[in-house]
Amino acid sequence: MLLTAEGDTLFSRIGEERLRALLWGFYAEVVKDELLGPVFRQRVGPFPGAGWPVHIARLEGFWRAVTGGPSAYRGQPGPAHSNLGAQAAHFDRWLALWETALAEHLNPPEAQALLVMASRMRVSLQRFALAGASLQGETS
Repeated sequence: MLLTAEGDTLFSRIGEERLRALLWGFYAEVVKDELLGPVFRQRVGPFPGAGWPVHIARLEGFWRAVTGGPSAYRGQPGPAHSNLGAQAAHFDRWLALWETALAEHLNPPEAQALLVMASRMRVSLQRFALAGASLQGETS
């Protein structure tokens, strides 16, 4: 739920600076990961340069939007995850690293809320990724 009984949003409890620090800290670990690193470096480039500032800004807009904050995000996360070559193991690892980053950067209630949101989103994103992978296999 985005609004609490007090009327504040999840975004207002997290704040812009902590959200940004969470995303940069998380992806700093992702690019070092043996499984996820190659996928992200191939798609976005070497961290923290190349396409990372734009990628993080886009993700920040996404997380602002889904947590009730101000955002101009108008992307389509599902299609963005197709044709990455990602499998279920990639999503397992992403979620495990996300959980660790959340615990390092946020208070437990906010960390748990974002973990639940990411766990729910994972289903859809993984479906797009696996559908893209199966379509690539059919055309190979």
